Amino acid sequence: MKKSRRNYNYRSFCKSTGLLFALLLILVLILNLLLPDRGFSPRENRVLASSPELSLSQVLSGKYETKYETYVNDQFLLRDFWVTTKATADYLLGRREENGVYLGKDRYLMEAFQPAGQDRIDATTDAVTAFAKKHSDLNHYSLIVPTAVNILQSKLPAHAPVQNQNSYLDSLKTSLSEAGITSIDVRKTLSEHDNETLYYHTDHHWTTLGAYYAYHEAAEVMNLDHTRVSFHSEPVSYSFQGTLSAKSGFCSADKEELDVYFPDESVPSSVVNYVDEQKKTASFYDTSHLKERDKYALFFDGNHAQIKISTPVDSDRSLLVLKDSYANCFVPFLTPYYRTIIMIDPRYYYGDLEQLIQVENIQDVLYLYNANTFFTDTSLHIVLTS
Repeated sequence: MKKSRRNYNYRSFCKSTGLLFALLLILVLILNLLLPDRGFSPRENRVLASSPELSLSQVLSGKYETKYETYVNDQFLLRDFWVTTKATADYLLGRREENGVYLGKDRYLMEAFQPAGQDRIDATTDAVTAFAKKHSDLNHYSLIVPTAVNILQSKLPAHAPVQNQNSYLDSLKTSLSEAGITSIDVRKTLSEHDNETLYYHTDHHWTTLGAYYAYHEAAEVMNLDHTRVSFHSEPVSYSFQGTLSAKSGFCSADKEELDVYFPDESVPSSVVNYVDEQKKTASFYDTSHLKERDKYALFFDGNHAQIKISTPVDSDRSLLVLKDSYANCFVPFLTPYYRTIIMIDPRYYYGDLEQLIQVENIQDVLYLYNANTFFTDTSLHIVLTS
């Protein structure tokens, strides 16, 4: 009798649990359908996928299913909570990688190096070299910054399957050199200071300290007398948390310092012109972003198609910078040496680069990217060949 009752109670418990789980799934499904889609994730600092357009060709090609899976993942109810919860559970089980982000020693989050196919890399490289040959009268420099997974290899988890970034950088350096482009190779300089905070712990960007060391290397190569200008750093935030924390779910409570560098009084103030927005300011920094999640947007208000920096220095040199966001904290170090600096982000730029070079009397060109962005880029070759 007692055994029969225990069996009944067990079956009743299983049925109740199963019913509760089914109701929970239905509730989540209904909420996912009813709640409006999010267009942007401040935590991850990226645009979220929208519902793909249903068409027969998309379904037959398999693209619709792939896009819909991405859409569901991005718009899932309480996505940020589930990402953090999964990362915590995986960490307790000994896993140190989530969504292509490694949790290394000293709580460093490092993005895996995942280059695009060789065809895409060749398209970018060919466009850069062809552009340099076409404008052989200009001085061309390339600064492709190694990412944390390269310089901080000693902090990676044991046996992390990381691709060799150096082989790609070396091959690129050879190709660019043959086209007359001078490479600014900062790997040795950064490696000599790898015990310092060259990269953020929670973000994919380098710090202003890393950019500062790279600036000294670049100044030597670009014939800029960095000894005549001194810089000092000041912390502007102690609560910075980058996108790798949100992407991986690791270190969700970690905060870190964000610094800016100021030149000595010998350097005159610059005028920063956001060309498309028709906005001018006397500062490289938009401090309103310090109150937001994306504090790295402090530098030049984030990414813009075209920014013109004018500085009344004793020089008539003009510099064109083709860049990603790594340039945003680097370019202020160059302003004491150029009367005009034009920053172009090819991801957003639709202007005429040839006309811009003529109008602004450009003499120097700098390609400044981090290795991850450069070796997956799809926009630079379009701007250079249009």
